[in-house]
Amino acid sequence: MTFHPALIRPLPITLPPFPGECESSYWNRLALANHVPLARLRSPSRWLDSRLTKVDILCILSGQSRQNLSQTIPDLRASDVSPTTKTPAPAPDHVLRWACRRCVVIRTGSTLPAQVWASTHDNVCLRHNLWIGKNVFAPEQQLDLSRTPDVIRAQRQYWRLRRRYGPIVTSICQDTTGKLWSGLAHRHYRLVHRAELLHDLVRIKAPTVEQDKAAPWLIAAGYPEHVTLISLFASVQWRRSLLSDDLLVVAQAIAEFHRRFPMQAPLRGTSRTWVSTTIEATARKIEALLPPISLRRGRTETGQPRRNYAQRAQRPSLTYKITDDDGDPGHDRHNHSIPLPRPAR
Repeated sequence: MTFHPALIRPLPITLPPFPGECESSYWNRLALANHVPLARLRSPSRWLDSRLTKVDILCILSGQSRQNLSQTIPDLRASDVSPTTKTPAPAPDHVLRWACRRCVVIRTGSTLPAQVWASTHDNVCLRHNLWIGKNVFAPEQQLDLSRTPDVIRAQRQYWRLRRRYGPIVTSICQDTTGKLWSGLAHRHYRLVHRAELLHDLVRIKAPTVEQDKAAPWLIAAGYPEHVTLISLFASVQWRRSLLSDDLLVVAQAIAEFHRRFPMQAPLRGTSRTWVSTTIEATARKIEALLPPISLRRGRTETGQPRRNYAQRAQRPSLTYKITDDDGDPGHDRHNHSIPLPRPAR
């Protein structure tokens, strides 16, 4: 019989995992907190082996329960499922990104950054008003949006759009209008609102910052306009007006677009023609990509059937009784059950 000693003992400084944190990020934070090389923490001995799994090792090192680690770290859930059960995988719209640095301090009690599996639709931490979305490659690049409340409101508006039109319609409009928004920025289609946001975000980051197309502050500055563009193209009535055969209705739809996006200067030459043509082409592409109406809101993002109000169990009606002056229900003519109106949703 081979002897397999367990050379694992608890670390002096333990850290709780952040919800949704990846396994490698948690190993790194434990090693940095205890000033131990990561390779030595994973393999304490070069010639002695251990029968413990990586989940058991993390339980001993961190002092956390096995259930807590499996529920908090998605990468460790594969160790707790049976061989016949399919290993749970992250959602398709989830990517590895840096968690909100202020949330990490509150949840874990440490300033060490954590990488988590987060949704691509979460660009703003609504609890701490930080930009955590696209083009944030380090926790230090998370912008403080306290002075730009429009960006924070745009994140809330985006989630309202997903609840109203469904995830399928919203995702198609987001992917399709992304190219239109990039083309508008490339053709120097500068908006007054966008310029104000850029100025505020640059002042927040540093007094002298060179413009970079991949900078997070530049992406965050145009986020409100991008969400407005998604809401405009998600409207079925506006798309039908834009694709109508009546030139007056089309002109009204184009005027609505320019009303939503005020310009610093009127467009001239080929830029004016390009905007009208691209808007119509984008609307036609969205109509071609959209599934039938019966399937747009039939299922949720996880593929489960969406429950409607007709399928929910009806609540019993609220009633009250009319009694005599002495409190006795008395005769039948004084004992009535009258349904009260339901509260407004």
